[in-house]
Amino acid sequence: MNLKPSDLPLLVSLDMLLEERNVTRAASKLHVSQPALSAQLARLRRLFKDPLLVPSETGRGMVPTPKAEEMAVALRDALSQLGALGDPSDTFDPTRDGATFRIGGSFSAIGTFALPLVAALHEWKNRDIRVAFRTGCDGSDVLAGFESGEIDVLLAPNEQIPPSLKMRPLMADEFVMLQRIGHPRGTAPLTLDEYCALGHLVISGSGRTTGLMDERLKEIGRTRDVLVSAPLGDSIGPMLIATDLVCTLPQSMVEAVGPGLETYAIPFDMPDMSLAMAWHSRLDKQPAHRWLRDELIRVSRGLHPTRHAEPTGSLIPIIERVRDGYH
Repeated sequence: MNLKPSDLPLLVSLDMLLEERNVTRAASKLHVSQPALSAQLARLRRLFKDPLLVPSETGRGMVPTPKAEEMAVALRDALSQLGALGDPSDTFDPTRDGATFRIGGSFSAIGTFALPLVAALHEWKNRDIRVAFRTGCDGSDVLAGFESGEIDVLLAPNEQIPPSLKMRPLMADEFVMLQRIGHPRGTAPLTLDEYCALGHLVISGSGRTTGLMDERLKEIGRTRDVLVSAPLGDSIGPMLIATDLVCTLPQSMVEAVGPGLETYAIPFDMPDMSLAMAWHSRLDKQPAHRWLRDELIRVSRGLHPTRHAEPTGSLIPIIERVRDGYH
C-alpha cells in the first residue's frame, strides 16, 4: 500500500474513528459533516483493503476489525510525532493549546485527585483542555489501555505500577480509622483489642472482604470482623454515621466520606500507602503530557497529609484513596 501526502488527513480521521467508534461523534470532533466522514471511511477501507470498523451487534457504535486494532497504536504514535514536529518550541501552552487527557486508576486514587486536578485545570480558563477519568484499571488492562490510547496517566499505589512503565512517586500517606461522632466506643486512643472487635466496613469495587489490613493483622496473630464491603461512593459516609461500623482509610482523603466522622491512628505498625503516577515511554517527551505530569505533581503537593502525632481523634474529612481491598 502506498500512502500519498493527500492521504494524511484520512489517517487523522481514522484515529478519531478508532477512538470514538461512532461516526457521528467522530465527525463532530473533527468538525466535518457525517456524510463527509462516511465518505472518508469508505476511502480508508479501499486504501487498506479492510472494513476497519463494522457496526456493533448491540446496535451501539462500531467495532474495529483485528487489522484496525493492530494499526491503532502505531497510528496514534505516528500522529503524535507529527504533532510534535508542528510545535517548534516543543512546549504546551495551557492558555491556548487544546488536549484531552485520559487518566486511569483505582476508585480511590481517582477520588483523591479528580476534584483538585479539575480545579487546577479550570484555573487556566481554557475550554480546549479536557480530562476523562477511568477507574478500575489494573493488571494487563493497564498496559492494553496505554497501548490503545485509552489511558495517558495511571494513578495507583507504587506496587501496582507495571515495571515496563515510567513512574514518579506523588505522595505517601498513613492509614487511620474512621468512626462516627458519638460512637459507643468513645474517644479514647484506639487499642488493638478494640480495633479487632469492632465491625468494619471495607472499600472494594469487587466485593472483597479482606485486604492489606487483614494481611498485617494475620502477621501479628490477630483478625478483625469485616461486616460490609462496598465500593467508594456517596453512601459510605451516611452508612458510617447511621451505624457503629468503622472504616480504615488513608488520612489524606478529603470530601468523599463527608462530615460527622472522627479519625484515629490505627494501633499497630502499618507501612504508609505510597501513590505514584505512571505513563508509557512513548508519551515521555510529548509536551502536553509533560505539562499534565507537572500539574499532577503540583496538585499532589497540596494533598500531603498532616500525620497523627498521637493516637487521638480529630475531625478530618477523608477520601478513600487506596487500591481495591486495602482496608
